[in-house]
Order: sequence, then C-alpha cells, then structure tokens
Amino acid sequence: MKKTDKKTDNQIIKALTEVCERAKFETSGFVWLTHAVDYNRFPQSLKVTLVFNDSVSEDLLLSEFKALTPEVQAALEPVVGAVISPKQIEARREHSVH
Repeated sequence: MKKTDKKTDNQIIKALTEVCERAKFETSGFVWLTHAVDYNRFPQSLKVTLVFNDSVSEDLLLSEFKALTPEVQAALEPVVGAVISPKQIEARREHSVH
C-alpha cells in the first residue's frame, strides 16, 4: 500500500468509526461496520458493509439501513471528494453460533 493510500485508509477508518460508535447507540440492531477498497480503483471500489444483529426483523433492518446510508455517505464525502453511491453500501446480518 502506498503512503497516500495508507493516509486515505486511515481517514476512511476515522470517518467510519465515528458513524459506527454513534450508530451502536442510536440504531436498533446495528452491531458494527467494515470497509474494503482496492486503491487501484478508488473510490469506485470502496465498499462499506453495515452489520446488524441476526435477531432484528427484516423490516427494521431495512429501515435502519436506509437511515444509516446517508450518514455513511456524508461521513465519507470529505475523504472521497464526492458522495459515494448507495450501491457501495450494503447491509448484512451477523450470524451467531448457538
């Protein structure tokens, strides 16, 4: 990873950590988030995954995901230099082993 890529990655992590910490307390069923990126195709390759508890209903998950998407976009806009596409943000469930 180039030095500039590492700097950008750290900025992404900082922005997403702020969203994550806020969402853990304000968003029903939200557990954590992560990102992946190929800096050879940045920012189009940036993908953010919002992870929800597996016990949250599908309707609630979709509602909360819809509410969090603009927050993620706003947090990343200063880092990316543009609003990322909603297609670059996804939701999934965290499955626990019983």
